Amino acid sequence: MNPEPDCAAPPEKPRAPEVRLPAKACDTHLHVFGDPAAYPLWPGRGYTPHPCSLVQYRELMRALGVERAVLVQPSVYGTDNRALLNALEAGGPAFRGVVVPSPLVDENALARMDELGVKGFRLNLVNPAVLSVEQAVALARRVADRGWHMVLQVNLARDGVAPLQALADRIALPIVIDHFGFPPPGGIPQELLSMLEQGRCWIKLSGAYRLGVEESALKPVVRALAAANPERLLWGSDWPHTDLRETVHAAEWVDRLFDWLPQPSFRLQLFAANPARLYGYTDD
Repeated sequence: MNPEPDCAAPPEKPRAPEVRLPAKACDTHLHVFGDPAAYPLWPGRGYTPHPCSLVQYRELMRALGVERAVLVQPSVYGTDNRALLNALEAGGPAFRGVVVPSPLVDENALARMDELGVKGFRLNLVNPAVLSVEQAVALARRVADRGWHMVLQVNLARDGVAPLQALADRIALPIVIDHFGFPPPGGIPQELLSMLEQGRCWIKLSGAYRLGVEESALKPVVRALAAANPERLLWGSDWPHTDLRETVHAAEWVDRLFDWLPQPSFRLQLFAANPARLYGYTDD
């Protein structure tokens, strides 16, 4: 029997940001969690979430003005992607997905994922490991022709940049780094800024509340990233804010990014143009 949730539920009534997001805005990082009776949680997980459905997320989409969104497979499901894939099927063309397949996944299953809107797979080196680095490298070779990318959750403060650089040298897929890469207190390492400048990675401005610093302290970090390469930055709400013990309002992070990035061109790239390019959206 699954234990009770040990993290806070998302707000029942999402707030709207002070400034409306650009047209075609895309949230590139959210999770859905179904009824544990239908979607059993992985015994090796690091937290127990509340059930949070696509219907609930659509309320946040309306409040924020989000038109597109990317579902990311959470670690609590291991390689069981059914909750995500079912949500993709229900969500339709506005949604894309990032999965964590079994190393033994067959080509028919990968093709079905692709058909439903999956555009990448995830290697999580922060929460309890589901895929190993070697398994992820092998999987990257298998999906390269599908135009997928690798989403990487890594702790740069703990592990440094060297493991990321070594991984980037081994795979041909684009690498998308979750939650700023959990950088050290001094800010984004220069080696990562160089990778960003060279277009060797993308960075999600997401999960700021996870980093152990005041969000206001991230202002120079966000501006440095935008100066390095605004075409490789993404925004994610991280809804429903898993593994946290307090309620978080996604609108507050949107407002801060609007304050820190006053240039209309940077805002358009971050919220709309960049995710449209990476996730294969069109204006049709």
